[in-house]
Amino acid sequence: MNEPNSILQGSVAHRGWTSVVDPVTKLLMALDLALLSFCFTNLLVEIALVFVALVILLISKAGKLAVHAIEFSSFLIFTMLIIQGLFYSHNQTLLVSVVGIRFYQEGLLYAATMGCRIFVIILATSFFMTTTTVSENSKYLEQVGLSYKAVYVLMSVCYILPEMMANMKKIQMAQRARGINQQKTILEKIKSILPVLVPLVIKTLYQSMERSIALRLRGFNSPHRVALKSANLYRHEMVNHRGLSLLAIILIGWKLWIIGSKFI
Repeated sequence: MNEPNSILQGSVAHRGWTSVVDPVTKLLMALDLALLSFCFTNLLVEIALVFVALVILLISKAGKLAVHAIEFSSFLIFTMLIIQGLFYSHNQTLLVSVVGIRFYQEGLLYAATMGCRIFVIILATSFFMTTTTVSENSKYLEQVGLSYKAVYVLMSVCYILPEMMANMKKIQMAQRARGINQQKTILEKIKSILPVLVPLVIKTLYQSMERSIALRLRGFNSPHRVALKSANLYRHEMVNHRGLSLLAIILIGWKLWIIGSKFI
């Protein structure tokens, strides 16, 4: 009677570690990494967190999406470095002057810290997205009692970045096929992002509206809707949930205490 279960458990034991960790645990891991990056202001600590997030992503063999996501956000971080290096309100110490343009140490450190936080969020989110599928996440979250509407909102937020990246690639390929927006140097690649932003946002919003209409036509809002059960076997679900949730609460309380202490 117990042979099928023993065979199934044996197959689970030989799967990768990301396959036996439930989606909520992975989501809480990503959340805790992001909270850790916001609790510290030291640049070395932020770099260490980026390294930890990168190692976790590489161990899970899901680094390709992260590389594309980092490329997608590099222009934003580069812009932050320039703007904050020039116009940060607490700029005092001159670090370097290029053709009469002065960059200050305080602004560059602040922008570098914010850039590291963005990288941590991107790497942690990439880990969550590449190690779980949309259907697996939806089934598990509904199974643990989360509203299907909340599940849809959460999944839409988590998967909007790769969708925008895919749309941007299609738009750039269409422009290059028409002889527009040729990219030969790194500077030209950075400049090519700006004219893509407007059609990119419009296309992404249009796809979201289409998805919403399709789900309604399929009875997504039906009160008699029954959640499907996930066939995967996960290990130490409650222990992982409680431990990571407690860590998230501690980090949030710590950050609030740091913010509140400045006004005392």
